[in-house]
Amino acid sequence: MKISTFILSLLILVLSLKPCSDGSNAEDLKKDNMSLNHNHQEDHDDSCPVTCICSCCGMSVTFESIKIYTFRIHTKISNVVVTSYQSNYQFDSVAAIWQPPQLIS
Repeated sequence: MKISTFILSLLILVLSLKPCSDGSNAEDLKKDNMSLNHNHQEDHDDSCPVTCICSCCGMSVTFESIKIYTFRIHTKISNVVVTSYQSNYQFDSVAAIWQPPQLIS
């Protein structure tokens, strides 16, 4: 069981070391023919390993222009204190409850 695990891990390691690459197709050199029914099933020069997904049928590129935004920066800082906060905290609470218990003998 250990030997089969070792062989399987070695196989996965070797397969993952092979780089992903699409070979150059001879049909790509001719630019005068255009076909809607072309598929890449007959292309045998793609060297795609088992652990890689090659994009031999093309890729999608989307170009979108960058939008530049300008922001107005307001640097006027007010030093006027505008608040209506009033504290309801009372300091004259009953202090008798904070005394330690007394033993009555």
